[in-house]
Amino acid sequence: MSITVASVLVREKELAVADVDGRTVVLSLAAGSYFDFNRVATEIWDMLAEPCRVGEIFRRLSDQHDVDAATLARDVTPFLQTLVNEQLVQVLAAEGLR
Repeated sequence: MSITVASVLVREKELAVADVDGRTVVLSLAAGSYFDFNRVATEIWDMLAEPCRVGEIFRRLSDQHDVDAATLARDVTPFLQTLVNEQLVQVLAAEGLR
């Protein structure tokens, strides 16, 4: 499933997660691998603790880092798609957003 700015994402609950010097490391038994997130990826991961619309992720990152929407779409969308593809996050229906 391809994500869009309207997609609502939330991280999977059954993952082993650790903070290592301000970076998030996620172990996925389903994927058979681990993922080491940089600072911005860790910010995104933290946003996904609760259901969050992709457009809201872009807005928060834009506010925090003074980045334009086109750059965010180009740089962040592939990362979010990887999270979905690797089953680290799931895509919820719009009504899943609180």
